[in-house]
Amino acid sequence: MKLNTKLSALCIAATLMSVAQAAAAAPAVTAPAEATQPSVASPAASAPAQVPAPAASAPATTPAPAQAPSAPASSPPAAAAGSAKAATPVAPSAPAQRPSTSVAPAAAPIVPSTVKPSKPQQPSTAAPAAAATNVKPTQLDKLNHESAVPLVLEAQSRYQYAISGGSPVGKSFQLNGKSYRYLSEDIGTKTKLISYLTQAYTKQASEQFVGKFFVEVNGRLAQLNADGGNLLEFNRATAKMVTMTPVKRSYLLTVPYPAETKQANEKITVNFEKVGSYWKISSAPHVIF
Repeated sequence: MKLNTKLSALCIAATLMSVAQAAAAAPAVTAPAEATQPSVASPAASAPAQVPAPAASAPATTPAPAQAPSAPASSPPAAAAGSAKAATPVAPSAPAQRPSTSVAPAAAPIVPSTVKPSKPQQPSTAAPAAAATNVKPTQLDKLNHESAVPLVLEAQSRYQYAISGGSPVGKSFQLNGKSYRYLSEDIGTKTKLISYLTQAYTKQASEQFVGKFFVEVNGRLAQLNADGGNLLEFNRATAKMVTMTPVKRSYLLTVPYPAETKQANEKITVNFEKVGSYWKISSAPHVIF
């Protein structure tokens, strides 16, 4: 009996132990199932960490976003959302390069700076034209068909002043049965008259004129008591160059008479010569006028 009792007790104990072992083995089986879930999730967590790395190294390549869908296959949607948020801050690094390229258009302001110099060249061309009209005929350094006429007009004015005796005319006197008058004080000597004429004529042309029309009496110049002149309107004359050298030129002047006279225009050749820096008339005054 005791033996049977012990055996039964051992059987019961063995049964309990097997149940206990089975019970103990049951949590051991479920525990690995729960442990495997974090182990699967852990690769998902590591995958997003690797996704930004290629995006930073090659922001311009598109394959980097294509790797992101492989993680959600084993990871929950929350992890995928987290990986998308983690990749979003990387995008501003690409626009950060655009300002550096947009800085290049800063060179565009160079275009206006090159356009501006074209405008300051218009006043500079107008200035010489204005200066040319203000050049004194007695200081003419450039001779052409336009500037020749003002010099002729200046020469005519000096000729007429001298041939009329100046202003006021000096006293009259008799010499060899003819009436003479002294020239005015400003041109009353040969030196003064030559100096006055050489403003428009060469010295040789001036001396030729003085020697023909004036006499020297007691150191003063005198002339026959008479007036001279013509009707030609030199202010309406036109000039055409006939011959030209660096220091000598000839122009053919077409000079009209007053319209009421109905006379044909006169053709007069006038010679010019450069004396120093300025052009002078080398034809004697009485040959022209």
